[in-house]
Amino acid sequence: MRYLTTVLALCAMALPVTSRHACAADQTASPPYPPSPVIAGVTFDQSTWIKAAPGSDQFGTTWAADDNLYLAWGDGGGFGGTNSLGRASLGVGRLEGLPPQWQGVNVWGGVNPLSRQPPIPGKTSSGVVCVAGALYLYVSEQGVWTNNRLWKSTDLGRMWTELGPVFREPGKAFADPGIIQFGRDYQGARDNYVYGYSEEPWPTALGLFRVPQDRLADRSAYEFFAGFDDDKPLWTPDITQQKPVFTDPNGTEWGVTCVHHPVLKRYLLAVRHAGDSGEWGLFDAPEPWGPWTTVAYGKDFPEWTCTPDPKGASKGRPAWLHTFPAKWISEDGKTLWHLSDRGDQLNLMRVTLQFR
Repeated sequence: MRYLTTVLALCAMALPVTSRHACAADQTASPPYPPSPVIAGVTFDQSTWIKAAPGSDQFGTTWAADDNLYLAWGDGGGFGGTNSLGRASLGVGRLEGLPPQWQGVNVWGGVNPLSRQPPIPGKTSSGVVCVAGALYLYVSEQGVWTNNRLWKSTDLGRMWTELGPVFREPGKAFADPGIIQFGRDYQGARDNYVYGYSEEPWPTALGLFRVPQDRLADRSAYEFFAGFDDDKPLWTPDITQQKPVFTDPNGTEWGVTCVHHPVLKRYLLAVRHAGDSGEWGLFDAPEPWGPWTTVAYGKDFPEWTCTPDPKGASKGRPAWLHTFPAKWISEDGKTLWHLSDRGDQLNLMRVTLQFR
């Protein structure tokens, strides 16, 4: 494949954009936060583009205790499957190795899975996390989206146990949370909490919860961001008292992902912002609650990250999730892999950060 890169510039001293952009609906949208003080630009190397799992979507990932990535996919057959072959509304797969030398394995659901346990109905986008050797899934009832239940596996995805309901909030708050990802088995976490974002109930903002790592199934243990006392974040157990932790006047959509960058010691937050057009923004901050700055936004991105893939399993489908798996961040912090579900399939592409 012909080598093709696009560099995203966010200020006059950054590298210029070298690719035509096709997200016309976003041409007038302005980023909600100033440029990142540490990341000057992002390069997507299209020559490294890998496609797999046609017909499946979403692909929220977590780095597990066995040093593999585990992902939750929906509405397809996973690796080796199609939109109909092996189709499950929710499945779990394993990503072994480092791109481009990697392989995907169906663990629960899909074609020829390792598990003999039938997959369950439901969906989760980025509500997947590995803590203390166990995998957890926040599963939302498909078509309802307000009935969230927590599932747990202690054998890395082969057998699952339902732990009961967690979020059944008015306005779908946290029904499909975007869990902040840290290192292997949640190592490198900033403290003893798991954190997760929700785009509901606000149309232009995100909420944030925290919960002790050993109490994920205990709804009473969840606390919600409630603003600041000077620079110190405030937390409340009353979800009706929560306040936005991130705002974008151009909109916020489901499929929020966030990963802690261990070299920069900053959080990379990916948020779609214009309905189902595929347009999105990438932001960074020193803490899960900010202060936020912009890495790239809307028209800054190359067209293949936001427009439908005409050769995808579903031709009219843009990317609904943008993930940068923690395991695949290089030791110097400059090389990442972008994982998306553009075209209703798994897409991998190498990404390079330019540091200021």
